[in-house]
Amino acid sequence: MKIFDSIIQGIIQGLTEFLPVSSSGHLTIAQHLMGMKENNLLFNVALHLGTLFSVVFVYHNLLFKLFTSFFTLIPKILSKKSKNKYEIIVLNFIFSLIPLFLLFVPIPKIKNLKTFASSLASCNNISIVGVSLIVTSILLTVGTLYSDKLSHRKKFSLMKISDIKPINSFLIGVAQLVSAIFPGLSRSGSTMSVGLLQGIKREDALDFSFIMGTPTILAAVVLEFKEAKDLDIHMDWNIVIVGIFVSAIVGFLSIKLFKWFVSNDKTWIFSLYSFILGSLILISENWNF
Repeated sequence: MKIFDSIIQGIIQGLTEFLPVSSSGHLTIAQHLMGMKENNLLFNVALHLGTLFSVVFVYHNLLFKLFTSFFTLIPKILSKKSKNKYEIIVLNFIFSLIPLFLLFVPIPKIKNLKTFASSLASCNNISIVGVSLIVTSILLTVGTLYSDKLSHRKKFSLMKISDIKPINSFLIGVAQLVSAIFPGLSRSGSTMSVGLLQGIKREDALDFSFIMGTPTILAAVVLEFKEAKDLDIHMDWNIVIVGIFVSAIVGFLSIKLFKWFVSNDKTWIFSLYSFILGSLILISENWNF
């Protein structure tokens, strides 16, 4: 891999990690088109680390409040005292992460869902990405239309991030679990869509999706780095550092961009893009174009 390849993939990762179009799917497509057949696991870990920096930078104030609220939440749970809004958000984040533990539950023949997800990501079957992108498009379209319908109902108020209940968080976590398994299924797109389908305001569903992604991305970095170490994968660290830097900068801009699209009711653009790209992939793969 060359520095130019690192820059291109850093841009792709940073741009698509937070836009509802799937970073894993686009990285798979890029590496497929660039003819990269070597194991890119360690480099993909580095790119995820870059986007983790970007989300922490954007939400650093809120993340700090949530971090400190975690330590005040535990005594209040034990004493059954009332919780402030930040402690409620922390509790919901905990519920949203529970489904991810299913990745490691033993399953006959495939070991576990994490192993199954890794096999899908490394099998170079680009058609899986195509189908997942179309599913992302459908989820985002249905979620947005349903949210619009709810917002026009009389005497109905959409939920803010502090109004979210544990069951809402758990279902969003299920969407995150599914997106972690299938390459091409957008994490931000699917989690935000499930939030919209439950009556959460668009901006709040988006913020919840981004923030809940912080521990998820961190866990992915740790697990994938361990896997890369076990496989004895090595790379030029200059290339890795460039990828981290580029994905962090572009990731920051991507978060700001998507928040603007959501607040201006333009998420249909991503639905259309995902559907067209997914369809083109399936057509090209099955008709050998």
